[in-house]
Amino acid sequence: MRLLHLALALALIAAPAAQAQDTPQKMLDLARQLRAQAAQMKDSLPPEDVADLLRQAEEIEQGVRDGGYSAPVAVEPPSLAKRIADAHGGRLDWLAHEVACVGYAWENYRTFVSNYGDPERDRLCRVAYGHYANYFLTARDGAGSAKTDPLLAAYDQAAQAAVDYYAKR
Repeated sequence: MRLLHLALALALIAAPAAQAQDTPQKMLDLARQLRAQAAQMKDSLPPEDVADLLRQAEEIEQGVRDGGYSAPVAVEPPSLAKRIADAHGGRLDWLAHEVACVGYAWENYRTFVSNYGDPERDRLCRVAYGHYANYFLTARDGAGSAKTDPLLAAYDQAAQAAVDYYAKR
C-alpha cells in the first residue's frame, strides 16, 4: 500500500499546474493533496494507511519549514544535438536546407558530382556530409553522446564553413 501512496505522490508532483511553481510551493501543494486524499479515502482505507498519508504530509510540510526544498534544482544544459536542432528549425541535418550544398546529402556525398564549377565548394560540402554520415551511423549503432557529440560538432562546424564560403562568393 505504501508503494501506491508513493506512486500517487510522484504523480502529484508532476502535475502540470504545479510545474509552474517553485519547489517549496510544489511540496506544500503535494502535502495539501495528500491531506485531501486522506480525508476523501478515510472510509475506504485502513486507519494506518490514512495515518501514513497524514504523516507523509506532515513530513513534507516540516521539510518546507526547514528549508529542505529551497535548494535550486540543477538544470542540465541542453545536449549538443538539441542546441543544433534549436538553432536550425529542429533539424540536425540543417545543411540540406541551405543552397550552399544543393544536391548533396549524407547518403550521396561520396558519389555526387555537382555542376557548380567550384572545387572548394564541393570539397566543403563533402567534408560536412562526411562528418554527418559518421555521426548518423555512429548514433544509429547505439553509441552515446560521448562518441557522437564530437562527430556532430565537426559536422556543424564544417557545414557552417560551407555556408560561409558560399555567402562570400
